[in-house]
Amino acid sequence: MSTDTILVVGGTGNQGRAVIERLATLETDYEILALTRDASTEHAQATAALGVELVEGDLSRPDTLRPHVERADKVWATINFWAVGYDTHIELGDNLAAAIEAVGDLEHLVYSGAGDQREDTDVPHLRSHYLVSERLRETGVPYTAIKPVYFMENWEAIGVEDGVLAFPLDEETHHFQTTYYDTARASAVALDNTDDFAGTEYNIASDLLTLRETAEVISDVIGETVEPYHMPLDEAEDAFGEEFAVMCDHFINEGGHTSFPANIRRIERDFGFTPQTLEEYLRENGWEGGTDEPAHVPGWVKAMQ
Repeated sequence: MSTDTILVVGGTGNQGRAVIERLATLETDYEILALTRDASTEHAQATAALGVELVEGDLSRPDTLRPHVERADKVWATINFWAVGYDTHIELGDNLAAAIEAVGDLEHLVYSGAGDQREDTDVPHLRSHYLVSERLRETGVPYTAIKPVYFMENWEAIGVEDGVLAFPLDEETHHFQTTYYDTARASAVALDNTDDFAGTEYNIASDLLTLRETAEVISDVIGETVEPYHMPLDEAEDAFGEEFAVMCDHFINEGGHTSFPANIRRIERDFGFTPQTLEEYLRENGWEGGTDEPAHVPGWVKAMQ
């Protein structure tokens, strides 16, 4: 077994590819294995183009996981709740944990879940990410929980229509946001510094804005006036689905005027990088002068297509 091998579970998804890109920038020369159900797909081939080895395996079939875990020293993983739903999310996490326990000698496991993941919540994906994370912690492998908050990439899918940014947040709620890029940067730093990060957990946040402030930033970047529309939750359910609406209701009624508990300064201090602001994200992803095609399609949108 190579002493420099990392298995990326979810390596063909948005976060997984970002993690692979960040690992490639480190001084440590890791061998990267990207787990995929089907190596022939467009997403898999785009991942292979990053210079990694594609390995086929399916979280729903535990026997396909163990050979790849056996090759690895470290594992980074995420599981897309939006694609599989609550019960299957938990089942797939248990399958991954069982494969890790069967091997038994990993140096480090990093799981990317969700900000404010906890058991005592009415938001299904926050609860299931908590349960998966705790199950992985129970493997006994040195463990780090990376918990990204709301992704700025979601604005690509929501978009601005007729000069209006519609989203189900009220005037009082300050909204923590992050990016795949910052989540990947934190993940790569954690994987590369096991002694410092094993046994830790972090809500990954990059910027904090109200919906009005978000609209103002977008206005500055695209050069057009954008007004916020505080969409009622019933409209949000029709537009984005029930799970998304339940999440936003949680932000408004449970967050205490902030959507997530997070500390941007802690991220900067502990991981050694300055998180992206929303303005930086938008300018780096083609929003200047307006945008017709999204630079990223979030996982929850893919699941609805």
